[in-house]
Amino acid sequence: MFVLAALALVVGALWAFTLLDRGETRLAWLALAALPLVAWATHAGRDQAVVLRDEGGCWWLETPPGAARPLAGTLRIAFDFGNWMLLRFEPEGGRQRWLAPSHADMPEAWLAFRRAVYSPRIAPAGLSAQAPADPPA
Repeated sequence: MFVLAALALVVGALWAFTLLDRGETRLAWLALAALPLVAWATHAGRDQAVVLRDEGGCWWLETPPGAARPLAGTLRIAFDFGNWMLLRFEPEGGRQRWLAPSHADMPEAWLAFRRAVYSPRIAPAGLSAQAPADPPA
C-alpha cells in the first residue's frame, strides 16, 4: 500500500508541475492541494484492521475484529493486481467500504481468499423453489 501511495504522490506532483509549465496555474494549485489529501487517506486507511468472512453466499465484515455486530453485504472486485486487490464491500443498508487486501496481509490464505472472492454467489432459494410442508395427497 505504501508503494501505491508513493506512486500517487509522485504522479500528482509531476502533473502539477506539468500544469505549471503550461501556464495553467489554477489547476496546478488544485493538484498540489490534493497531494496532502492523498497522504492523509493512505495513513488513515492503513491502520484499520478488518475481518472479512464468506459464509454461504454472503460476505460479513467485522471492524474492528471481534466486533459484536458484523455487517452482511456483497463484495465487488474493482482491481486485481495478483498480489493485492482493491475490493468494494457494500453492506445491506449501509455505506460502502473500500478494502485493499494483499498477499502480505495473509500469505498462507491468499489463494483460498482469491478463490472465495471469485467464486459465484449462490442465491437463496425463493418460495417457489421450496417444497411445500404438506405435499398434496
